Amino acid sequence: MSVASLAPTRQAEATRTWGDTLAAGDFVALPAGELAGWFPPADLETFAASWGDLPRDEMVTDGVHRERRYGRLMATRGPVGEWTFEPLPHLAFRQTAEHIPLHEGRARLFSPIRTAVLTDPVLTALIAVDLAVVAAVAPEVTRFEVGLHQMRVIATPAEAGCPTPEGRHRDGHDFIGMHLMGRVNCAGGESVVYRDGEPQARMTLTERLDSLVVSDARITHEVTPTIADGGTGVRDMLLVDINAR
Repeated sequence: MSVASLAPTRQAEATRTWGDTLAAGDFVALPAGELAGWFPPADLETFAASWGDLPRDEMVTDGVHRERRYGRLMATRGPVGEWTFEPLPHLAFRQTAEHIPLHEGRARLFSPIRTAVLTDPVLTALIAVDLAVVAAVAPEVTRFEVGLHQMRVIATPAEAGCPTPEGRHRDGHDFIGMHLMGRVNCAGGESVVYRDGEPQARMTLTERLDSLVVSDARITHEVTPTIADGGTGVRDMLLVDINAR
């Protein structure tokens, strides 16, 4: 079990502002320039280095090179807003064919996130940020099941990287936090958010901890291919699936 809480000053003010933006527009961008200052640099570097130990995702083919681990936590909010996290048993990951036709609803068993990473205080603090933002939309919820995906997409001179081979989609969750953990020798990789009756929102996550939180049930989204630029291109992401329980 681990516990994460937000300081009651600048951090809490920032998450309230981001939460209001999420409630009003169904997505919000969280800038790395703000988030990175909330973590000791050495701890953040150690956490990001765990992306160097991901096995190949054999569930994607057709030239897509992706590496991946998956894990789950139960998050419970305490009386003063602190979040307690309990690891959950490792299970196969499943999305309905309605949401992701590419995989036809098949269960996909990924390698588990290592225990030291799943309980890393940087990870739980980052999830606590996502949950504080989500609280503006779901203030009554005190328990969330959190799915975690460590993902690395690789681009070579011969093959573009494909962060979302399923194309424009929704994943079937209540909310999703998307956090850039590393980007090397990459061009492209533009995040696109689609909302009914609204112009597309397009942005490129470039700095470690550049982030998005989206109301997945209300928008669709995708990421454009990454192109190798000056060597093998690497784009590392932490995806946080958030579902009320």
